[in-house]
Amino acid sequence: MSGFDLLIRNGWLVDPKCTLDGQYDIGLAGGKVAAVAPTLEGSARHTLDAGGRLVMPGIIDSHVHIPGRGIAHREMARAGVTTAVDFGGFRRTLEELPEAGAGLNIAGLQTIGPWPDETPAASEVEAATDEVLADGGLGIKIMGGHSPSSPDATALMIETANRLHAYVAYHVGSTATGSQLLGLREAFDLAGRNRLHIAHVNAYLRGMIRPPLEENQEALERLAAAYWMVSESHLGPRNGTGGRIGPDGMPSDWVTRNCLKMRGYELTREGLRQALADGYAAVNTILDGAVVQVAGPEGVRLWEQSDTRAGLSFPVNVRATALVCATAKVRRADGSRDFVVDAISTDGGSWRNFIAQNGLALVRFGALTAAEFVRKVSYVPALMFGMVTKGHLSPGADADVTILDQERCTAYASVVGGRVIMLCGTVIGSGATVICTGRGERRLHQRGFATSTVRIEDSLFWTKGDSDPGPGAIEIQ
Repeated sequence: MSGFDLLIRNGWLVDPKCTLDGQYDIGLAGGKVAAVAPTLEGSARHTLDAGGRLVMPGIIDSHVHIPGRGIAHREMARAGVTTAVDFGGFRRTLEELPEAGAGLNIAGLQTIGPWPDETPAASEVEAATDEVLADGGLGIKIMGGHSPSSPDATALMIETANRLHAYVAYHVGSTATGSQLLGLREAFDLAGRNRLHIAHVNAYLRGMIRPPLEENQEALERLAAAYWMVSESHLGPRNGTGGRIGPDGMPSDWVTRNCLKMRGYELTREGLRQALADGYAAVNTILDGAVVQVAGPEGVRLWEQSDTRAGLSFPVNVRATALVCATAKVRRADGSRDFVVDAISTDGGSWRNFIAQNGLALVRFGALTAAEFVRKVSYVPALMFGMVTKGHLSPGADADVTILDQERCTAYASVVGGRVIMLCGTVIGSGATVICTGRGERRLHQRGFATSTVRIEDSLFWTKGDSDPGPGAIEIQ
């Protein structure tokens, strides 16, 4: 075939859906994959020499936080991400998008609630969820860990989203438990047989209830038993949380309280101030256009200068549980094997963009094959949200491609819809395509957004529980 818009040559292509693992050229035309072959001849408007680097379907970050001056769009593009799903701040993402976009595909969930003290009327939760769908969101996020609702209100949000065929993700924890193993146990009880996305599994396995690896084993067993749920984990060493002190003199964010408890600090303004002074907590601030962490006396100054409303970070993500969640499999009675945790995400956006850096490190370490890495960061995330034309490079698939430098564990190029949006660390893309359901298309078009539609009914989120795979045994590398 001739007449490509972009011809990517000399890359080592890994595409698990197409069972490709070798040197191939890829021809892109009209925003789609036109041809894949060991050698492609013909003319092309643009040619990109991959130079033997790893070429794969575009990275889909299945859990990010985008809002904030456009930094996240640029940093995700630099990290090789071509599609990102905002987990909670979708409406603000849309408000910023006209000026902030870097050429990525953007989808999102919107937080509703919280209802900590009483159970809302079912009609109130239904109206809130309906409005998210009409605004273009794929569904809702329950921010239980940071701002928990009561158990009854949490269960109602999950049930309502399922009834409306809306996506629903849960940062586990209610007013009765919290963002730790107890909250994870409770999540399965609150959801029952409803479909649910368990967000960043490893974030609940920090040793607050049992030793971390014992918590990890229990979490994997529970997830394998709840075969109808989807989940992801991330590889970042630090978390993100809030620093605001409430009227009661305690941190308003329940995750911040957990972090202080883990090191024996008081759950007070002075306790948090001391954690910053000691270098345990850090303030997330912008320096030279990037988000950085500042601790010690300068961190205290920035936090107090913000009237305690600064975002914070703690080094609480246990490396062993991150590794196990990323690599553990379950072997079913019929001999089939699959990952317990479906995908690898970042829970990042403006920072913590570790998919390429730490994911490729797992490949070099031998914990994942290259095909397994691509499966967990592209193919399966696409399935989770019903993005059936993404996550693979079959002819006719969306022309979203990530090129990674395996030696440096960095992204070399990001291609979205056949257009290069990042090359050698320089972001050259702009705008965005918003991925929505049919419910949200009209309002998004009225606001001038380009859209692409998906059906939640086609997603792994909705179809994973169609058949019971039977009991399974956890296998840890």
